[in-house]
Amino acid sequence: MDRKHRVYRDCVKRALDVGLAGLALVALSPLLGITALLVRLRLGSPVVFRQARPGMGEKIFYLYKFRSMTNEMGEDGRLLPDALRLTKFGKFLRASSLDELLELVNIIRGDMSIVGPRPLSVYYLPHYSAQERRRHEVRPGLTGLAQVSGRNSLNWEERFALDLDYVEHVSFLGDLKIVLNTVRKVLKGADVSVRGTTKVKDFGPHRIIQEEGEKTIKRDGMTYSEIGSYFWLEDAPPKADGARLPDWLPRMSDAALTLSGRAAIDVALRDILKDRPVREALVPSYCCVSMLQPFTDRGIGLRFYSVDYRDGRFVYEINGDERCDVMLAMSYFGLDPGAERDLVKRLHDAGTVVIEDITHSLLREDSCSECCDYAVASLRKWFPVPAGGWVGKRAGALSVRPDADSDHAVEGKIRGMREKYAYLTGEIPDKEGFLSLQSKFDTDLIHIDRLLRMDGSSRAILAQTDVEAVRARRRRNAAALTEGLSDLAGARLELPRADWSKDAPLFLPIFLRTEERDALRACLVERGIYCPVHWPEVMGAPTGVRANELSLICDQRYAEGDMEAIIACIHEWAERSRPAKQM
Repeated sequence: MDRKHRVYRDCVKRALDVGLAGLALVALSPLLGITALLVRLRLGSPVVFRQARPGMGEKIFYLYKFRSMTNEMGEDGRLLPDALRLTKFGKFLRASSLDELLELVNIIRGDMSIVGPRPLSVYYLPHYSAQERRRHEVRPGLTGLAQVSGRNSLNWEERFALDLDYVEHVSFLGDLKIVLNTVRKVLKGADVSVRGTTKVKDFGPHRIIQEEGEKTIKRDGMTYSEIGSYFWLEDAPPKADGARLPDWLPRMSDAALTLSGRAAIDVALRDILKDRPVREALVPSYCCVSMLQPFTDRGIGLRFYSVDYRDGRFVYEINGDERCDVMLAMSYFGLDPGAERDLVKRLHDAGTVVIEDITHSLLREDSCSECCDYAVASLRKWFPVPAGGWVGKRAGALSVRPDADSDHAVEGKIRGMREKYAYLTGEIPDKEGFLSLQSKFDTDLIHIDRLLRMDGSSRAILAQTDVEAVRARRRRNAAALTEGLSDLAGARLELPRADWSKDAPLFLPIFLRTEERDALRACLVERGIYCPVHWPEVMGAPTGVRANELSLICDQRYAEGDMEAIIACIHEWAERSRPAKQM
C-alpha cells in the first residue's frame, strides 16, 4: 500500500466516518424514530438487538441493530427457527437494511467504519486461517466489498478473499464505489437472505469438514477411526431427577449445577452484582471468548493480564499495584497451579473479588484456590455429557440459582453425540450431520437462558461415571505421551513439567514455533488425529501462549494404542520436516 492510501486509511477515513455518520444520524432521526415505533408495535420489546462481534484487532464490541424477528415459541416452549420467526415486516427491514441503521452509533463510537469487512460471529474466530484473520486489521464496516459483490450468495472462501482484497487496497475511491454500489443494491433489495434458508453452511462445520474431510480411515493402533473432537454417546442416556452435587466436586459454602461453564460465570456475576457495582474485570489473555461473554453481556469492561509460558511453566504477568472490581483467574491443563494460586491470593488480599475457572484443574486434589471467592467449571470438557457446568461460592449462599428445566435444550446435542458414534462405527457415511448439530448447540448457548440448570441426562451420566478411573486413565495416557516424545523435547518441541502422580491433565500441551505447530497439526489431521489449538482468538489481548501451543489428546476414550499412534505421527513429522530452531 502506497503512502497516499496509508494516510487515507490511518487518518482521513476515521474523520470521514465520524462526520458522515453524525450527519446521517441527524438526517435520519425521523426515520429511526418511526422504525423503532413500528418494531415495538409489530415485533415487541426490546426494540434494539445487541450482539458481541469482533472488531479491529479482534477486540470485542457490541453491534446494535433493530430487531427483525419475533420471540415466537413452539408448543415445547422453545424459540421457533429463525425462518419461522421472520415476519413480512422483518423481511422488509432486512431487505431495506433499515435494521442496520443503528450501526451508525457503532461508527461514531469507533467500533466500526462505514466501509470495511462485515463483523461476523465471535464464534468464527477459532476457525480462521492466518490469512483470513487479517480481515480484523481494519475496522469492520456497515457495508463492504463482499456485500456489494454477492453478499450471502458467496461461499466463505470468496467472502474472505474479498475481505482481504479490501484490507490490502483501502482507498477513498474504493470506499466511494462500495458505498454507491450498496445504495444501488439496497434500492433493488438484492442478495438478501435469512439464516437457515440458504445452502451456505455455518462456518464452523464448513471449516472443520474442509480441514478434516468427510471421512477418516482407522489406522493401526487406533481404537476408532479418529482421535479427538467432541465426545459421543452409544445409547440414549437416562435422566436423573433433582440437582444433587457429585461428591468429588470441591467443597464450598454453596454450589449449583448449571447448563454450561459460561452460565456458571454468569451466576457468580449475578451474585457479585447484588452487593456491588462491577465496572471492569481483570481477565487472562489466554482464554476462550465464551468465558468473557457474561462480562461483555453486562457492559463490563475487560482488562487483560498476560499469560505466558517459560521454562516449563505458565507465567502470569500483572503489575504489583493493579486493582480491579473482579478478577477471572485460570490455571491450565491440569498442571501445577502454584503460580496462578499466588496471583489469586495477592489480588484477593487487595480486595478484588476473584472468580476462579477451575475447568482445567478440575480433577486435581487441589482443584481450586483457598482464596477464591467463587469457583466455576465446564464439566462437558471432561465427560461425555451433553452439557454441564458448576459454580461454587466460598462464603455464604448464592442469591440466584439455576432452577429452570433444560432437557429440551440438549435434545439436538444428544442426537449429534449419538450420530457421531454411528459415524465412528460406520452406520452413517459422513460427519456433516453431527457437526451441524454441535454447531447449532454452541450457537444456541450464546443466547440461551443462563438460569437453566444442568439437564437430567447429563446429571445421570455424571452419577454413573467412575471419576477415579477417568483420572487414572488420563494420567496414564499423558505419561505415555510425555515418555514417548521425550527424545524430541528441547530439539523439536517443548514438553511441560509434570508430575503425573499429582497433575490431572485435560490435555497434554506441547509448545513449538507457530509455523512448526501448524505443520504438525496438519500432519496429525491427515491421520485422523484432531488436536486443538487452544483459543487462537486474540480478542485484543497479547498473543502470548496461543501462538505456540498444541493440545494433545489424552482423555479416557483412548487406550495405549491411540497414544502410540499420536507419538508415531509426531515422530514421522519430525523426521520428514526440515529441522527447526528451538523456541
